[in-house]
Amino acid sequence: MAAAEAAPHFGAELKDAFKPVNNWVSNGIAWMEEVQQFYRERSAIEKEYAAKLTALCKKYYDRKAKKISPLSVGDNPTMTPGSLESASLTTWSTQLAAVEAHAAERDKFATDLVAQVAEPLKQSAVQYEELRKCHVDFHGKLEKERESSFSDLKKAKGKYDGACQEVESRRKKMESAFDHGKTKAQTVYQQQIMEMNNVKNTYLISINVTNKLKEKFFHEYVPELLDVSHIKLIDANLG
Repeated sequence: MAAAEAAPHFGAELKDAFKPVNNWVSNGIAWMEEVQQFYRERSAIEKEYAAKLTALCKKYYDRKAKKISPLSVGDNPTMTPGSLESASLTTWSTQLAAVEAHAAERDKFATDLVAQVAEPLKQSAVQYEELRKCHVDFHGKLEKERESSFSDLKKAKGKYDGACQEVESRRKKMESAFDHGKTKAQTVYQQQIMEMNNVKNTYLISINVTNKLKEKFFHEYVPELLDVSHIKLIDANLG
């Protein structure tokens, strides 16, 4: 049986896609805020609906209480009605109780919408936003390191170009020097060549360092950051 194919790394697939991924995550967090706000508003509507149903039931309980005697034994009873209640009033009481119970259920449902849906969504969004900001800050540091390396390379190249120009200048002076000054000009020229070679070595080292950093930035640092971001967002969601 063939071995199961390893799942691709999130960061390795996206490489230098931190900024679009960050925008995507930011949009997702904003969407979570939108969703949780919907459930808060729905909760408020449910609460209002439950309160109106409860008030309606109370109103008709009060009205029913005033009609027990006329509906059960008439307007001019020949005997005390006591606890006697007509069947229609008993049925009506059952209906009012059912609506009242439904109102209580709606009120509890409204409370649960906030406690079990809206609030967890809000907390998750806060966690995601904190993680996102941390990752943005770290990515910014990586970019600064990369830009600093590019800047150092540019400076090293400038020094190397300057050293090459100075060598050429010394060569021309040596060639145009008179015999009595030629030895000195040659010495200065050789010294300048040595200086140019030293600057050249520094420049080559800078090229190597910058290339290595560039390679790590695109193929190691940013992919690892994207992987960590992906894992932490999943952990936050599961938590």
